Amino acid sequence: MNRFAPALGALLLLAACAQVKEPQGGPKDTVAPQLTGSEPANGATHFSGSRIVLHFDERVRLDRVAERLLVSPPLAKRPDVQVRGTSDVVIGLNAPLAANTTYTFNIGEAVTDLSEGNPAAGLAFVVSTGAYLDSLSVHGRVVQAATGLPAADVAVILQDAKDTGDIRTMPPLYFTRSGTDGRFSLAHLRGGPMRLYALRDRNGNYRYDLPNEEVAFLDSVIDPRNPAPHTLFLFMPRPEKQLVTAAKVLPERGWQLTFAKPAKEVTLLSLDREGGRLHWWPEWSAGRDTATFWPSDTTLLNGQRFLVREDSTVLDTLAYRAMAAMPFNLTVSAVQDPVTGDWRLESTRPVERLNLDHVRLRMDTVAVPLTVRPDSIHGRTLGLGVKPPPGRAYELTLFPKAMMAVMGGTNDTTKLTLGAVEPRTLGKLKVDLAADSGTVLPGPLVLQLVNAQGRTMREARIPALPATVHWANLVPASYTLRLFQDLNGDGRWTTGSYLRHLQPERIFLDPGPVVVRAGWSVERSWALGDRP
Repeated sequence: MNRFAPALGALLLLAACAQVKEPQGGPKDTVAPQLTGSEPANGATHFSGSRIVLHFDERVRLDRVAERLLVSPPLAKRPDVQVRGTSDVVIGLNAPLAANTTYTFNIGEAVTDLSEGNPAAGLAFVVSTGAYLDSLSVHGRVVQAATGLPAADVAVILQDAKDTGDIRTMPPLYFTRSGTDGRFSLAHLRGGPMRLYALRDRNGNYRYDLPNEEVAFLDSVIDPRNPAPHTLFLFMPRPEKQLVTAAKVLPERGWQLTFAKPAKEVTLLSLDREGGRLHWWPEWSAGRDTATFWPSDTTLLNGQRFLVREDSTVLDTLAYRAMAAMPFNLTVSAVQDPVTGDWRLESTRPVERLNLDHVRLRMDTVAVPLTVRPDSIHGRTLGLGVKPPPGRAYELTLFPKAMMAVMGGTNDTTKLTLGAVEPRTLGKLKVDLAADSGTVLPGPLVLQLVNAQGRTMREARIPALPATVHWANLVPASYTLRLFQDLNGDGRWTTGSYLRHLQPERIFLDPGPVVVRAGWSVERSWALGDRP
């Protein structure tokens, strides 16, 4: 027997007992790191040091500190931030602070605990280089002007109104970021006239200097000594030069391009394709500011680059990138021409052929002959050339694989009604519009009924408030009411211009859904106020 075996076993047992392991089980840690002290103290005055040390009650780490640590007013040079030991955060200042100024270090989510990543959200450290802390504040919210929805994570900027520059040329005096609900609060401010802005800052320099940056501004100066809240309407100005403002590949493989202003003739020139022939069918919006380009072939298309040209001018170089799988079954709907009364089939993507042997058109039990006329524009519609007698309806049935798409996929069994619909299956809506007491909302205005997919189903122009709008023959569904001021009378929502000091036309959203039921007449009263 090896005489060293008992001693070796004892050593291994002791080593196992001495291993340090994270405790297993127990409740999950959901508590954020707490600030237990700092050097200097939070709220200190006459600060002239070159570093700030924050002491936390647990082990911490830094997470995306360059973008999440917000210092207001901004520092001349970005500070160095690091963890010292396990629970201290050291902020090294790389330039002297301005005299007689209160600085707020918004820690936000830059500091998290080590175990679960809980952020120190809402934590702020304040220090002054003068004899006192500034104590005034400005609060409010930022709203997307085009939708009426909250604008999250945008820079909210205050500048001294006495400065000769503006948001295009001057750094901010104070700044913060809006929350997920669009609300913002700027604290520890001095008094005096200031200009308030919001900015979707694409290059991180706190200046409005790029054509794709959204901006908001107030028409007049403010003073933090006035506690009233402020609402900023964030908008994308329409630039003087044409450009592509957005591009995405739809699940059905159409390439949707949005332009800064109504476009002329647009072509796509491939930079990578070798062999084969690729054609695009453009489908334009009514205002020609959005086009969906349908490809004739999706083979090896994903990732390929294209020059986007308007007439002979190159606007951009973009890559076709599909982000979702294409559904195999295409969806087919029946649409009636409001002028001729003719019916047509509309597919969710371009159609290669329709097999009439798999199609049945009947009135009651009597078969009706059918011919189809493919369109020559974007290939998604097939004219049927039929008009049911007044008060009667046809029933059209597409059996599986009756319709084949150009880039693959077929229909499932689809039954469509062409012609009169039983009134008892539809609903009515009456909307009474008025302005709240004290609210001035000049017209003209446009009221829209929007479905769950964001599509405008009905629209009414209103000279002034109060007004009543009646809509009949509505398909039962849940809708939203949207109203905007049409101050230029063009029937469309118009964005603003910072250079011309023009605010965007205001949009209002009814906060609750409008549920239309079959055979019901729904009434809705909506009082509009100064807040959208």
